[in-house]
Amino acid sequence: MGSQQPLPLAGIRVLDCSRVYAGPIASMLLGDLGADVWKLEPPDGDETRGWGPPFWGDPADRRSAYFASVNRNKRSLVVNLKTDAGRSLLDRLAAQCDVLLHNYQPSVATQLGLDPERLRATHPRLVVSTIGGFPGEGDSAERPAYDLVAQAVSGLMSVTGDPHGGPMKVGVALLDLTAGLQAAIGALAGLVARERGGASSLHASVSLIEAGVASLTNVLGHHLATGDEPRRWGTGHPSIVPYQAFAARDGHLVIAVGNDGQFARLLDVLDLGPDSRFASNEDRVAGRDELIAMLAVRVGDWARDDLVAALSAADVPAGPVNSVSEALAAMEAAHDGGWTQSVDGVRLAPSPVLVDGERLPLRNPPPRFGAQTDEILREAGLDPGEIARLRAEGAIG
Repeated sequence: MGSQQPLPLAGIRVLDCSRVYAGPIASMLLGDLGADVWKLEPPDGDETRGWGPPFWGDPADRRSAYFASVNRNKRSLVVNLKTDAGRSLLDRLAAQCDVLLHNYQPSVATQLGLDPERLRATHPRLVVSTIGGFPGEGDSAERPAYDLVAQAVSGLMSVTGDPHGGPMKVGVALLDLTAGLQAAIGALAGLVARERGGASSLHASVSLIEAGVASLTNVLGHHLATGDEPRRWGTGHPSIVPYQAFAARDGHLVIAVGNDGQFARLLDVLDLGPDSRFASNEDRVAGRDELIAMLAVRVGDWARDDLVAALSAADVPAGPVNSVSEALAAMEAAHDGGWTQSVDGVRLAPSPVLVDGERLPLRNPPPRFGAQTDEILREAGLDPGEIARLRAEGAIG
């Protein structure tokens, strides 16, 4: 940070034993805030290293664009936790860390030495944060789940997509992202509790499915209040009208009217007079089809960007339906062309979190596979002879 003020999590060390997406999201958030993240990878590496094309650089380097997007501000070491020496090394590393993250199934975690209760008993000050697929215990907790499965089972896909079409997933791994955010928050809560003198370490856990159902928020609330089965509304909203996408002459925009004053100003921009049929939001919901048809005709007469500008000037929430390249260009323009960051041949989005108005720095690029193994082991107190022996035994890469 420009003032040389330490980052909020400077001095915190995280042992990240997670792979794929939700866990790496959590550890990346902690790394962005200043934590020193040791990304412990198995001998085959994080699976997402091979999830390409596209790749940054030579595909043989195994830095897919997917992997790079969630692994900034980390260092990589390779440890084989399927060996006795590797599991012993895990404890030596954990003893040097404040937080341990993983997203293995419970039975696999136990085999690898990552059982949360064992870790907490062995390392009383270690905060453990874990991410699972399905909630519960026993067979349920053992079921694997990628984001697509979570979007389906949680009900999210049933309320996403065209009203007359089939279920649709969100275009990004939204529930992985949600679970990762919650796992990071759980880890931070554990650190706060520890600093306040908590008697023992904290184990925070979240499952993709439970995170998904909870993230339905107002949709779930509507069902709980009425018993009605929520359905797909496309870009529309079950309880607010107009709140959806419209087609302009040369593209699409969204109009999000949240109160009667905004609606009156929308009518004014579209040269439509006051209409008592739609005076309140309740009236507008009841007359949705007629109102949307009327608005659509007027919106279709406008160029997209001209209408967005006119609505913004009238304090009516609206925005263009941007392509990804348009959204990126808008971010770059808002930050004088300096929004994305490039390091070690990789171009990345930054953390969106500002601390005291300043951008969090990109301190480490997405790591090359195992590139910091020896460096991290030396920091953990191993001497060159021990490192050589572990490598000869196949415990490290």
